[in-house]
Amino acid sequence: MRKFALLLAALFLVTNGCVISPRRTVNGSGGGGGSNSEFSLSANPTSQSVSAGAAATFTISVRPVNGFAGTVTLSASSASSSVAASFDNTTITGGSGSAVLTVSTTSTTPSGNVAITVTASDTANNVSQNVSVTASVQAAASIAGAIVPAGCVNSPAGSGLQRVSLPLTPDAHGFMATFDATPSTSAMDASLGFFSPASGPHPQLSEFIHFSAPGFIQAANGDGLMPSNVPYAAGQTYHFRMTENLPAATYSLFVTPPGATEMPLGTNLPVPGGQRGVMTLAGWGLLVNGPDGATLSVCNFTLR
Repeated sequence: MRKFALLLAALFLVTNGCVISPRRTVNGSGGGGGSNSEFSLSANPTSQSVSAGAAATFTISVRPVNGFAGTVTLSASSASSSVAASFDNTTITGGSGSAVLTVSTTSTTPSGNVAITVTASDTANNVSQNVSVTASVQAAASIAGAIVPAGCVNSPAGSGLQRVSLPLTPDAHGFMATFDATPSTSAMDASLGFFSPASGPHPQLSEFIHFSAPGFIQAANGDGLMPSNVPYAAGQTYHFRMTENLPAATYSLFVTPPGATEMPLGTNLPVPGGQRGVMTLAGWGLLVNGPDGATLSVCNFTLR
């Protein structure tokens, strides 16, 4: 008889359009967009190389989930006492926004990967999210006036701009950079260049070298690109030499393909707009836009 009564009760609920289901709630209350509203937290990039004594920046973004419109407070902690983390803004209002995380090292920071944990907290609803970024600290050894960071920098497609901080005031006449680049595919869209100190948190990358989707290596001609008939192939390593004349705001770029001799990609070309009038370099960077799965690896970077 009891089973029959339970069956009748269940039929009554179904026929009246009532459905009983679990509901996830968040502890606390307040004006954060509802008791089950939350937010997502992300970092771009998630890892960067930085020379000891320099700094790297990351963009920390908060996005609403389920209509969240509250206030989020950001904080960061470093796994190393010689690596400091700070924000340009620690409060995100309205449920959405971003802040710049600056990770600073000292000249005595040891080489290795340092994890920085970012915490975003909505105290009104007792909700918090964490995301970690990694600073790969490289000891910068001075050899005959050159700055030589150890190791390679690998940039996968979709990882955003990879920055390597190398604070340097070149000779008044300019500088020379040499490095090796290895593309993982013969049809990628990738850029490599320099960035200089700027008033904003993210200095603009000035593209000097472009790996084009049709399969050619191109040099920047001001804010455009030079036509090129120098092809590149997947998995092959290309040695680059670049000299920049700072007073004239011009540069020359040379490449040595595998098994071949050095050839010019362009000589006495105007530098990109972001490098004109610049007398100090903040570092170099690379960006791979596609295709999915593509990676550009840069090794043996020397700047003198």
